[in-house]
Amino acid sequence: MFLADVNELTKPRTPTLPQVEDFMESEGWIPQPPGSAGRMWVKRAARIAIPEMYGEDPALVQGIIERIARWERKDLRFITNYIRYYRTDVALLRAAKDDYADTISLEAASSVISNAKAILRASGTTAWSEKSNIAGNYSKQGDAVVGTARMDHTVQGPFMIPVLVPLPKLEIPQAPLPNIQGEELFRAAAEPFARRVTRTLAQSLVAVNEVIVQPEGMPSARTLHAAVERGVSREFCSALTKILEQPAVAEFTAYFQWAPAIQASSSVPGTVEIDAAAAEKVKRAAEILKAKRLEPRSTFSGGIVELRHVQDEPFGTVTVATVRNARACEIRVRLTYEQYQEAVGWHRDRRPVIVHGTVREGPGRKLIVDQPESCRPIDESLLPEPRQAQVVQLHSRHSFDRNI
Repeated sequence: MFLADVNELTKPRTPTLPQVEDFMESEGWIPQPPGSAGRMWVKRAARIAIPEMYGEDPALVQGIIERIARWERKDLRFITNYIRYYRTDVALLRAAKDDYADTISLEAASSVISNAKAILRASGTTAWSEKSNIAGNYSKQGDAVVGTARMDHTVQGPFMIPVLVPLPKLEIPQAPLPNIQGEELFRAAAEPFARRVTRTLAQSLVAVNEVIVQPEGMPSARTLHAAVERGVSREFCSALTKILEQPAVAEFTAYFQWAPAIQASSSVPGTVEIDAAAAEKVKRAAEILKAKRLEPRSTFSGGIVELRHVQDEPFGTVTVATVRNARACEIRVRLTYEQYQEAVGWHRDRRPVIVHGTVREGPGRKLIVDQPESCRPIDESLLPEPRQAQVVQLHSRHSFDRNI
């Protein structure tokens, strides 16, 4: 269920005035100096007046949105929802059975809601530091993101719980000017941690499906290692099991809407489906993760925030924004020129990478990996078969329209 589909099923709710102004500022509208009655916002030939409001009037806010929709030549219902979720990631969690499409038992609904929080909380901790068994050691950073999460009104039709995760405004750092002749330097803002949490939630569901559910037989500790590297934990599997075990649940589906304000990776899934029949395998995975310590070593993941290459050099470097030893940091990875050229494409598509290699401290206390064992997009790492690419790209058409 993505924005275009939600527009058909729900009556859009009017965003707040700060949400409207945040959208306008981010999309190129320029506020003029305020007057006694308000201020004018300008974008090329368009002018929209926003009156001074003492207490929000939904009718006035809706009138502003109608004028934006006319200027942008967009459907009013679409633009209303677009602004409302402009800086919010949405995970629509669906647990349903065919016999009662519009309802679900109260017990099952309670299980979905309580375990949705447990899944998000586990993802918040493993987004900060991968752990096979959290064992009560939840990260403060992850819990802070969970504390900001909201539950929206349910969507008409199949029973769904919309979980909202607000994102902060990005501060794009200014890249230093190249000081080496012929050096190419590209710099981007790091992924905000709140987005990393929602991305980890999506990645973990994919990993559960790919590593635990789809293969024949029960998962082994060795195969679960790849899932742990992508954010899966015992707590995540236990919470998911409790949802799948509900008699009223035939399948669990998560749909993701990524906040338009911050570009999402082209590789992040739009939809993940897990059949309730997989409950026993997911439960077994949780037991293995509790019994065996599967902490990733010499492994880190994150988005590429910097690319450097000096003309004619046989290598280049990429800088990955990640978390190491319980702190946010950046690690520079040295690649062959052929690998570096591939990394340019990953950076362009905002594809997070996973790196295996020994990290050392270089000049200026910079963290460096000189000879990585591997450096690949995180979505390519689970399945070697060509089908992996199909899984990732299956629902890419549902992403937000950026051309508004």
